[in-house]
Formats: sequence, structure tokens, C-alpha cells
Amino acid sequence: MRKEPILSVIVPIYNVEQYLAECLDSLISQTEKNIEILCIDDGSTDKSKSIVETYISRYNNIKLICQPNRGLSAARNTGIYNAKGTYIAFIDPDDTVSENMYQKMLTVANTYQLDLVMCGFKTIPDNNIIYPNFPANRVCSTLDFIKYNKKIHEKNDLCFSWRFLLRKEWVFNKQIFFNEKIRYAEDMPYNLKALVSTTKVYLIKEALYYYRVNNTNSIMRSKYNPYMEDSLILQVKDKKELIEKYNLDQYTPITYDMAQYIIKRYTELLFSNAFNNPKTSNKLKDVEHILSLKFIRESFSIVGYKNLYNSKKEYIFYLLMKWEISFAVYNILKRQSIK
Repeated sequence: MRKEPILSVIVPIYNVEQYLAECLDSLISQTEKNIEILCIDDGSTDKSKSIVETYISRYNNIKLICQPNRGLSAARNTGIYNAKGTYIAFIDPDDTVSENMYQKMLTVANTYQLDLVMCGFKTIPDNNIIYPNFPANRVCSTLDFIKYNKKIHEKNDLCFSWRFLLRKEWVFNKQIFFNEKIRYAEDMPYNLKALVSTTKVYLIKEALYYYRVNNTNSIMRSKYNPYMEDSLILQVKDKKELIEKYNLDQYTPITYDMAQYIIKRYTELLFSNAFNNPKTSNKLKDVEHILSLKFIRESFSIVGYKNLYNSKKEYIFYLLMKWEISFAVYNILKRQSIK
């Protein structure tokens, strides 16, 4: 009888023919050989599917599941539901990993009987090494892990599900699945739910994952994303529910940190998305709409009149947004050529 894999690596695929072979090669080259490579083709229209089929003809641990395009969250969930491994991990199809990434993470998980292990990453091609600001190289209680970091959102320290190793049985027991209605920036609410659903965690302070930042076709770098607004609203809702359920504000100022991040980052994303939306012509009206969004208004109420910026000019812009002086905000954005 064939031995079940210790790990299922889930590869959600959508039109990545340029990088997919490099990604699969890095998985084939892993020092841990008892792994299942589970490719989920999410309705690709390029040669991605045929590339995977070529690899399947050469390697018996690669599987392909095809589905209509439903987004990254749905593709990852399909992978979770079909995974045979004791543990699961994710990799984006334009990225690669160090050859011993999964062996190291599995060793830690098995040694300390953990549901969740994290690691650092390196950006490609600029080779910036990034570690989340949490206690490293030791078993840490979830609460101590969270207490340690006062700027989880600002520093993006819980972004990117691909730097997690998760025990599959625990994932099913705790119902840790992606919200399939979120089709932009879906990782953070998933990662936060995973973290608060366990009692201990281990961060390996090594850059084991290689994150490509120069793929212009990536959904995170596209000029216009039709799912952005609804997805941001939903992911903020999901995070708020977790923060309240687990009373996380008593350990770290996560609500305030999230409000700052929404103002400094999400408004910028939404403005850029609106200015690049080919279906709307009245951009002033778009600005008015963005500034009126409930989660944006709530964030301004939480932050109040604190200056989050380094310059007076930026703070004035903040006040204009806070006071919903839309025509002034619009004119400034237009002058700055937000596109």
C-alpha cells in the first residue's frame, strides 16, 4: 500500500505560464520527498494546464484539479479539501522555495507537536530578506506571540499564507478555510484566524520562501481590480469579528493599528483602483463614495486627529479625507497623477 504524503503543497494556478515550471521545479527539488504537489487550475486560459500535465507525466506526486475561475481563495480551499497530507502548505505559482523549506518546517512541527509553523521570506529579484516581528526560533504561546507585536497591520506581519505550515486535521477541526467572497488581500483574515485558533506557534527565522515581486500580471499588481472594494470590506469585517471574539485588543492595539493601516494603505489602493476603473467616468463621485464607506469612516473616528504622517502636507490631506472634502481630495489626487 502506498504511503500517504506527510505534506500537501497547494499550488493555485491562473495564467502563470511564464513562471510555473520554475515553481514546480523548486517543489520537485525539495529534500523532503514524501510530499504531494496539488495543482489547482482556476480556469487558466494560457498554457499553464499543459505545463502541469507535462510534469505529471514525469512525476507521480503531482496532481491536477481543474475548476472554473473562482479566485485564489476558492482555489486554495479546493486544495485543502483534496489534500492527502498530514500537513498542508501553500505556494503561489510565480514563486519558489528553498530546497529544504518544508523539511525544516516539518521537523519543527513534529518535534514540538505544533499545528502552525511560520518562516521568513526573501523577495525576488531584489533579495530583500523579511522576518515578521514576532518571537523567533522558539515555541511561543499564541497570546505572547500577539502581545509582542504592536503593529501587525502596519508591518504586514500576518500577510502571506504561503509562509505557514498547517496541520490538516486541525484546519478541518477549527474550520480554517478562506472566505471565497474575498478575492483580493485574502491572506490576512485567514492567517489571523489560524493564529488565534491554536495555543502555540513557532517562527523559523530563516528566509525559506522566495516571493516574486516583479510579476506584472499578478492580481496584487494589476491597475484595476473589480473585486477590491467588496473584498476589503469583507476582510475588515472578518478581522473585526476575530478581534472581538478573542478580545485581542487587550493584548495589542490591533484595532487602532488596523484603522491606521486602512487610512494610510486602503484609501490609497481604493483611490488608485477607482482612477483606473475603465467603467466609470466621474472620478469625483468615486472619491466621494470611497470616503463615505463605513469602514473608512470608522477608521477616521478611531484615529481621530492624531498625525500619522511625516509632513504637514500629508496631514492636511488626511484632514481633507477625514472631513470628506471630496473635491479637494480629488484635485490633489488628480495633480499627483494617481495612475
